Amino acid sequence: MNNMKKYLVLMLVLFSAQSFGGGFTGTIRSIVCHEQNVSPTCQISVNGVPTGQPVCATSSWRFSFDGTTIEGRNMLSIMLAAQVSKQKIAIGGKGYCSVSSASEDVRHVYIIAD
Repeated sequence: MNNMKKYLVLMLVLFSAQSFGGGFTGTIRSIVCHEQNVSPTCQISVNGVPTGQPVCATSSWRFSFDGTTIEGRNMLSIMLAAQVSKQKIAIGGKGYCSVSSASEDVRHVYIIAD
C-alpha cells in the first residue's frame, strides 16, 4: 500500500506540473502570422521575460498559437488591440510547445485595464 501512495503522489505532481504553463504580464514587442500555405502559426515576442515557461520555450518568439482557428483569431485581435494601444496584456501558456517546437502554446490572453 505504501508504494501505491508514492505512485499516486508522483502522478499528481507530474500531471499538475504539466497543467500549468508559463505566464507573462507586460507589453507585446512583435506579432508575426504566416500565410496558411506556409504555416497557420502566429507567434508573439514580448517586452520582458515570461515566468514558468517550459524548457522547450527557447525562442525569442515566446508564445505561439494557431491563427486559423476561431480561438486563434480572437486571441490575435486582442493582442493586436493591446499592441496598437500600448496596453499591458496577460498571456497564459499551456506548458508545452506543440504549435511551434521552441515557443509555448497560448492558453489565454487578456488586456489589463488601467
